Amino acid sequence: MMTLEELHAHYKAVRARLDGGVKKEPAVRLIYPEPASAPYPDPLAPIAIEAPAKAPETPAETPARRILNEVAEKHKMPVGAFRSKSRTMPFINLRHEACYRLSMELHFSLMQIGRLMGNRDHTTVLNAIRRHKKILAEGYKPKTRTKCVSSARVTQVEPQTLHDHV
Repeated sequence: MMTLEELHAHYKAVRARLDGGVKKEPAVRLIYPEPASAPYPDPLAPIAIEAPAKAPETPAETPARRILNEVAEKHKMPVGAFRSKSRTMPFINLRHEACYRLSMELHFSLMQIGRLMGNRDHTTVLNAIRRHKKILAEGYKPKTRTKCVSSARVTQVEPQTLHDHV
């Protein structure tokens, strides 16, 4: 059996080991460069003011932007017409051709093309692509409204009575 002093010494050694007696090195050690020691500037020295940085120039024309510009120029319409809500034929033809070219030349997804065309649904874009393919295959046929003519002939009109609707 251990005396009280031996037990005390034993547990003191155990606590020292458990509380951080052994430090493990990390498996990966990050090495940060030493910061360069810069002396503080003289408060009485004149301050040199640098010219503001030049604003970045407009980014180079992207392929999608190039296609939209070409289609708008061909149809003699502004580039903003792609995003308009107008459903007249000139605007529709403009959007259909742009959708077709973005799909075929750049392989954009229907969602991407829809975002470019004013947040339109992917099914609208799919319909535009299919219609433009049909126009390319068959040639452009402008829509015309024809009068509805029935093949049946009316020979005699009978007057209606109140009991006909019952």
